[in-house]
Amino acid sequence: MSRPLFHLDKRRSALVVLVPAVLLLALTTQTWATGTASDVLSRGTVDVSGGTAAPGVVGLTVVCVVALLGVMTGGRIIRAASSVVLVLASVGALVLIVLVATRPTAPVGAQVALELARTTAPAAAGNATAAVWAAVGLSLLLVSGALMAGVSSRSWSGLSSRYERGTPPERGTPPERGPRGEVRSPWDELTEGHDPTLRDGPDQT
Repeated sequence: MSRPLFHLDKRRSALVVLVPAVLLLALTTQTWATGTASDVLSRGTVDVSGGTAAPGVVGLTVVCVVALLGVMTGGRIIRAASSVVLVLASVGALVLIVLVATRPTAPVGAQVALELARTTAPAAAGNATAAVWAAVGLSLLLVSGALMAGVSSRSWSGLSSRYERGTPPERGTPPERGPRGEVRSPWDELTEGHDPTLRDGPDQT
């Protein structure tokens, strides 16, 4: 099976997703839209942070991080499902950020309505800041990283077999069986309060 053109190992895949995700979360605390409203009760310039202008971005970015964990540690089916979630969440974050960058008046009006406790937003004028355009760039990197991680994960293996319950014994070593003939694993011994590592160590007098 040939590898994809941009094949990444697990470490690089984690970096291309985590770095833009962390930076994007940090940017949500900055001002993404600024402007004024025509309402007489509005006080001067209104600044709207990324977390307020597009609250869904924070949640979707966190979903990307959680999905990355599934891609890094899961089996074949879990990796495939997590890859889909990772890509969809990153694309969703990109769409929300682009909406703020291209329509900054909407969050400004919504913020004024919230401050005045009104159900409808007054007429307003808004401008996108450099921070929201930086967020657009980071979200594009996040989508690219999600795609590369998802494609690359098709050739990865899951966690080491030592983490799997009931790992088959090595070839040539008869499995330990219980009183009813069932195959016993080190997990069974740990559950009963025994240390399975002592069984394989030297005899102590």
